[in-house]
Amino acid sequence: MGEALRVLSVLAAFGLMMLAQPAFAQVNAEAIFQQRCKGCHEPPIDRAISRAEMRQREADAMVQILTRGVMAPMAQGLTRQEINALAFHLTGRPPGQAARGPQPGAQPSDPICKAHPPVQASASDWNGFGRDPQATRHQPNPGGLTAANVARLKPKWSFSLSGGKYGQPTVIGRHLFVASYGGHAFSLDADTGCVHWRADLGSASRTSPVLGQVGGRWVVFVGDSNSDVHALDANTGKRLWTTNVETHERSRLTGSPALHEGVLYVPTSSAEETITSVATYECCTFSGSVIAIDAKTGKIRWKRKLLPDAKPTRKNAAGTQMYGPAGAAIWSQPAIDPKRRHVYVATGDSYTEVKESMSDAVVALDLGTGRVVWANQVTEDDNFLVGCGAQRGINCPLGDIGPDYDYGASPIPVTAGGKALVLSGQKSGIVYAMDAATGKLVWQTKVGAGSAIGGIEWGMAYDGRLLFAANSDAGARKDPKPGLYALNPATGKVVWSAPAPTPTCSFKAPRCSNAYAAPPSAMPGVVFTGTHDGWLRAYDSRTGKKLWEDDTAGRKYVTVQGVKDQPGGSVDATGPVLAGGRLFVLSGYSGSSGGFGNPLNVLIAYSVDGR
Repeated sequence: MGEALRVLSVLAAFGLMMLAQPAFAQVNAEAIFQQRCKGCHEPPIDRAISRAEMRQREADAMVQILTRGVMAPMAQGLTRQEINALAFHLTGRPPGQAARGPQPGAQPSDPICKAHPPVQASASDWNGFGRDPQATRHQPNPGGLTAANVARLKPKWSFSLSGGKYGQPTVIGRHLFVASYGGHAFSLDADTGCVHWRADLGSASRTSPVLGQVGGRWVVFVGDSNSDVHALDANTGKRLWTTNVETHERSRLTGSPALHEGVLYVPTSSAEETITSVATYECCTFSGSVIAIDAKTGKIRWKRKLLPDAKPTRKNAAGTQMYGPAGAAIWSQPAIDPKRRHVYVATGDSYTEVKESMSDAVVALDLGTGRVVWANQVTEDDNFLVGCGAQRGINCPLGDIGPDYDYGASPIPVTAGGKALVLSGQKSGIVYAMDAATGKLVWQTKVGAGSAIGGIEWGMAYDGRLLFAANSDAGARKDPKPGLYALNPATGKVVWSAPAPTPTCSFKAPRCSNAYAAPPSAMPGVVFTGTHDGWLRAYDSRTGKKLWEDDTAGRKYVTVQGVKDQPGGSVDATGPVLAGGRLFVLSGYSGSSGGFGNPLNVLIAYSVDGR
């Protein structure tokens, strides 16, 4: 009865008394939490968040996580009414009533651009997550932005994105393209943030759009959490084709595709790693893969699974059949090596105790056929599921549990010291250089302590002279070294380092960290990086001297949609984008590292003096 009154009182505060249904109030949400959630969240294990952190999330975001996100396996069998009740119980907010803010295309008052020039490439474009097919995250032509005027960067406009995560943009000429965790793709004017068009994808997206000219027109390619790849007309948003690349029920697309010579190379990842406590789930069967798609037609040319088909192994304590091997998810953009006709990917951990050689590895595939040319597994037996700590969930791998040292960062093919190398950074805090032709290890350098959410998390940058590695070390138990590191790519020697300052979160969060988890981005003379506590910093790329910083969470934004008092938050998972004299960054990440639990994140456009 007390819970029912609590529900009604909150609904009354929203002026929604007529929507209060007794059935919603009568659900024993605490019992559901104790049965399905407590094992990982009270106290929090590994990357799981605490109940206090859940309290800061919006109910709609919680419903999405439970229905389509990583927690869907734990909610299997629950009715929508029970899921809504659980979301309300954990957040204190009724689903459907969060102040999401207007999303473009939904209201007549949306800021639709008065002029819509056709998409046209420029010398200052940033295309895809890594800017180029080699994933260098280096902008050689920043379009008027220089080391001398970086200190004058100020916000020019901002744009609210639903979902509270992800959304690194692509910029082609005057057009900015971005996909959201709320399931939308947008084309914005890069100078003002006004909206050219919105397309509904049908599922949350974590990928950065990639553009190319196909059949005489500009096309936007973007992936989603249903493992669908969508091709949209860049000038209108009209859907040209949609191709599903993976039917596994727990698969999803997180790494952005790479486009080369009319072929789209798409990596697959999964949420099967979170399936620890579902006793009836036949764990685990997912294998990371790369799919080559004809960019014009959407037809699959080849698909390469990295692990052999999973086979029955044993039964769990509930009598459910278990399988293996599984894992080797690919979280990041593939990198293209046109000279050797290779596509390089870096893989995640193993989900089972079954031996295999493709998890925690850098893998070279033949561009034309998908044949494995070489693979270098840097961490063996990293067998891990979320929640397999001291409590040992029912589906946990047998034996020792791995450190969860996934590769979350793209490999980068370079030529340095007269050698063709593939550079990669792992969550272990180790940077590796491998021979591009054979995969043989050339050097390795440890820059951080490493952890499940630490080390080199989401990416590195290479400016043709130095390699820049942002080290997170969030959650590291011993001697964490968060900061930015510049390495000689030929030798692995650390040229300079910039330790992370003491964390100063301007937003309310149970965990405030100075982790440098976001991937850095480079331009001539400058390297930018973002931090978990919401700061964006620029360093002299030759010396490591700090040139500029801004607390993206230290102000409230009035966005182009008219959202007032839009907060910022963590800068994590996506990095700065440099194009046309502007810097674009996402602030407000609410992922596993404990970021601010806001239902919106904000895309901020910086320019010199805010002009």
